[in-house]
Amino acid sequence: MLELLNPLMLWGALAISIPIVIHFWHQKKGKIIAWAATSWLIEKNLQQARGLRLDNWVLLLLRCILLLILAFYLAKPLVSFWQKSDTPAKIHLVQPNALIVDNFKFEIENALKKKEKCYWLNASLEPIQAIGTLPTQQDFDANILQSSLNKVSNVIDNEEVELYFVNSSALAKLPHIYVPTHFELHSLTDSTQKNKNAVLALADGKKVLVDANNQLKVSTETLDNAPIAHTGALKVLLLNTNTVEKQSIKAALNALTNVYQIAFDITEQNMPNTLYDMVFADKTIANPSKNTWYIYTDTDHQRPLPEHHDVLAIPTKLLPQTSEMVFNGQLPEYLGEKIIEHFGLQNTSNSLSHQQLNTLFKTQTYPKKAINSGFPKVLLLVFILLLSLERWIAIYKNT
Repeated sequence: MLELLNPLMLWGALAISIPIVIHFWHQKKGKIIAWAATSWLIEKNLQQARGLRLDNWVLLLLRCILLLILAFYLAKPLVSFWQKSDTPAKIHLVQPNALIVDNFKFEIENALKKKEKCYWLNASLEPIQAIGTLPTQQDFDANILQSSLNKVSNVIDNEEVELYFVNSSALAKLPHIYVPTHFELHSLTDSTQKNKNAVLALADGKKVLVDANNQLKVSTETLDNAPIAHTGALKVLLLNTNTVEKQSIKAALNALTNVYQIAFDITEQNMPNTLYDMVFADKTIANPSKNTWYIYTDTDHQRPLPEHHDVLAIPTKLLPQTSEMVFNGQLPEYLGEKIIEHFGLQNTSNSLSHQQLNTLFKTQTYPKKAINSGFPKVLLLVFILLLSLERWIAIYKNT
């Protein structure tokens, strides 16, 4: 199979018209010049200069071939017909998950028997020796999957990729996941993980949660398996010194209350023996609580940033003059997203649809050095040899 990475360079092959035109230009019939000494020449020594010399045809052919080889070389050809015919046709990438291994045990064992390449989908991309013992499993997400696929591009050798993984909406954290060659998806939904994302329990029995469409909503449904991240109103302490900034934060929290019924108990005085859920401040807190979420503003002017538990750093003051999201009215949405992340409300268990998976996974091929390393060198060597031959004929044979 032949593939050109830069096929537009083939238009350079049209340059073969240049030596052809030059060749015939120099072969035009010359002018007759009268010379008195011609009469003294013996007739039998006169030779007819009819037709074209063979050496000139050889030079013309060589120069045309050189231009064609140069255009083909610049087009960067990829050839795969030199590959061994017994190269495995597939490479299997398996998430180290007991559910995946149990359900696709036959396929994986069959691939190992065929000696096809099999790897665990983890940060180190370990080869699969046996499926009896799973490697240590860290949290599997879109970043780990993409990192593994990036490493696959270094070991793949014209195979097609077979992907085995748990179908989870957490994979959609990236806009696209790129696979370095043609691929086939084998996914399963872990039904034991349904409704495991946390919820905020309101005082009236309602719950704030993220639904299957990743939308924040208030629900009255009974969710037995859903862990409760917080019950009742969120206690908020405002320690910002700027009055306008305090008003911006209060307005954003009130907007969340009006839309999603999330209750906030806001105070501006630090009461002793009171545990706050959220603390807004423009200066670092000396003795922070491990159970409190701190939202620091104007952090560009605070060095070093605090390293204690649960900190959200906002680089500017939350003022219309300094913060674009305050000026554009996006602060409530921003704080809502951060509350979802902090309390673990984001939906990480619901599976993606077939259409969503097809949209998420994309093919992005990479040139294989192993395929392309030999042929261009041979092509370049032929070009140099022919160029040397052309110069030798042009300089020595025609002198």
